[in-house]
Amino acid sequence: MKYLLTAIWALVCIGVLAFSHISWNKQTTVQAVKSEHDKKVDQENNTANNYEEYLKMAGNWPETAKDQFLLSMKAGNPFKILFVGSGALQWGNVVSQGLTESFGSKRISTSLHTFDSTSDDFIAGNKQLEIAAEKAQLVVIEPFLLNDNGTTTIDVTLANLTKIMDDIKAESPETTFILQPSYPFYLPNYYSIQVKALKEYATLNNLTYLDHWSAWPATDNPQINDYVTQSGPNAEGLNVWANYLVEYFVKK
Repeated sequence: MKYLLTAIWALVCIGVLAFSHISWNKQTTVQAVKSEHDKKVDQENNTANNYEEYLKMAGNWPETAKDQFLLSMKAGNPFKILFVGSGALQWGNVVSQGLTESFGSKRISTSLHTFDSTSDDFIAGNKQLEIAAEKAQLVVIEPFLLNDNGTTTIDVTLANLTKIMDDIKAESPETTFILQPSYPFYLPNYYSIQVKALKEYATLNNLTYLDHWSAWPATDNPQINDYVTQSGPNAEGLNVWANYLVEYFVKK
């Protein structure tokens, strides 16, 4: 009887230990699964919060551009912004650096394409197809207004602008466009009429217009000569223009 009780007690102890071991393993497994799930949820929440953070910085952008930006972030691809216009666009590095520092090179990619030509020459050389091949989600165009000044009427310039955008859209339907004038100068006369027509064109076509002239001294103020030379904007003028663009693209 003594040995029987001892054997029974031993079996009971072994059973308790086995049950405890199984329960501990099960609890540990559940905790590990829960921990992994919680970690995944936290990562998803952090990613979503990051999206919101960068979308807030892109708050000034057209809605279509913001939608494409979000898709690019989710896909892990940089959102491509392309600046196109005349040789006056010499602020490329400053603007690119400002956007990269704010958004990071993994989220934003910028490039600058300048052409010392009229809008007629641009079309004749099929340069718009070169732009289309870039597959940029956002194209900011300075449509050669100043180069066209004195050689082409504003109606022709705007017709060329329409063709440029249509040809790019045909190759890259998701592309969004933003328009901006070239630099201002003292008493621009007919050039100011062209710029006004461009602004009206943007409104009629539901396009964003970057009115960077508002950041310069008024065109009837001789002080503007401190920012522009006969060959174009000097360092101060380019700085005004570049800062305006950075402040637009990076909403504080």
